This record gives sequence, C-alpha cells and structure tokens, in this order.
Amino acid sequence: MKIGIVKHLNARPLTLYFEKSLAFTPVYENPSVLIELLKQGELDCALVSSIECERNKNQFDYTKIVGVCARDVVRSVLFFQNQTEPGIPNVVYTDKGSRSSVCLLQCLFQLEYGKKIEVVPTDAKEISKMMDSGIGSHLLFGDHALLQTPIDGYRAIDLAEWWNRITGLYFCFAFWAYPKGKEWDNQIFLKALEYGLKELPTIISEEKRLPIAITERYLKQELHYIPEKKNLDGFALFVQTAKELGLL
Repeated sequence: MKIGIVKHLNARPLTLYFEKSLAFTPVYENPSVLIELLKQGELDCALVSSIECERNKNQFDYTKIVGVCARDVVRSVLFFQNQTEPGIPNVVYTDKGSRSSVCLLQCLFQLEYGKKIEVVPTDAKEISKMMDSGIGSHLLFGDHALLQTPIDGYRAIDLAEWWNRITGLYFCFAFWAYPKGKEWDNQIFLKALEYGLKELPTIISEEKRLPIAITERYLKQELHYIPEKKNLDGFALFVQTAKELGLL
C-alpha cells in the first residue's frame, strides 16, 4: 500500500512505523502535494493538512484519533513580520508546503485585525532569500521554520501561540486521510504512534540539524499527537472561521 509521508521532523513520531514496515511503500512529500496525489488516486492514505481534510471530505474520510497537534507553542509554523514596513501587511508570502498553516494565518488576521490578507504561495528557499534582502512578510512551516535563523528587521510570531492567545484553544495541523470506501482501522494509526514514541530517542539522536535539547523539547513538550478536547474544539472553530471567510 502506498502511504503519503510528510517529510518534516514534526511528523516522524506518526510516520516512522509506516516507513519501516514492509507492508507499506512510503511516498515523501509536503502535505500540499500529498493531498493532490491522494486526489489522483496515487496513494492509499496520507498525512495531510487538517484544513484539506475538511475541504475534501466529500472525497476522503479522515481520522482525528491522532494528528500533529500543539497547545500554545509549535515552533515550526512562524509568521515573520517585516518590522521595516508600516502597519499590517496586505500581502504575505507563504511556504507552499502546508495549507493549514496558510489558512490559519488568514483566520488569525481576520480575528485579530478584521482584515483579509492576500497570500502568495512561495518556495521556502525563495522566502529565505527575500528575508535576507528585507523584502516582504512571510510564513514558514515545518523544518524550514525550525531551521530559519533570526534576521534583523523581522519579528517571528508562533501561530499556535497566537491562536491560543486569541481563542484560548489548541490547534491540529495534520490528520491521516484516505479515500472513501477504503477501510482503515484506527488502531493502525495508534499502533504507529506507539512505535514512533518508543523510538523518540532514536529520532532525536538522528536529527543533526538542531541541538538535541531543542529537538527533544520540540517533540516531547511542544508537540503532541493525540488530540485533546481543546485541540478538537480549536479545530472546529478553525473550520467554522475558514468557512465564514470563504476559505473552504
């Protein structure tokens, strides 16, 4: 079976089992690409942006028994506000890898400022170049956000923290989705997570791009993988807000 695997550190506890099992053929991509492959019938299941699960619920089922979740800090979904530009930006250049992050940013701007912003999906490497030149405000996701070093003139804002401050709720960034009519036992996703959590020390030690202390805090404290009530309530509010803004 072909299974879509998000190629970022935040997903490893959910995906490692499927990567190691001979019963599955992993396909590594960003969530925004995986949802398109799922639509084309090229995957049997994929970890995709939570908003895409709702946008495509007529075509796919999805499970909320596990997911990529955050309470008040996520570290890997960051809005970089250009401090040299006056006022609230009208345009934000957004990492094209995650559609939940982009939709969340749009919802936050509406809730905080009552303003609809234009988003321009952009390659993460191009975003880094633009930031080095002090051009525009930006959104980075996943490893691109984790590895982005501070740049003078930019204020980094954690979207999970922003969402929690405004709503008092938590957030769900990704869920497993699969075509309607294909039966998946939720226990396989729990089994995969159990395996991933058991292998956390290995995942942490193999991550060479970040200090071990940061990787450990990120995977053990800042992220969690079984949604709590405040995650699910937050996701419901997210979907409602996105619907009201015409983003579904």
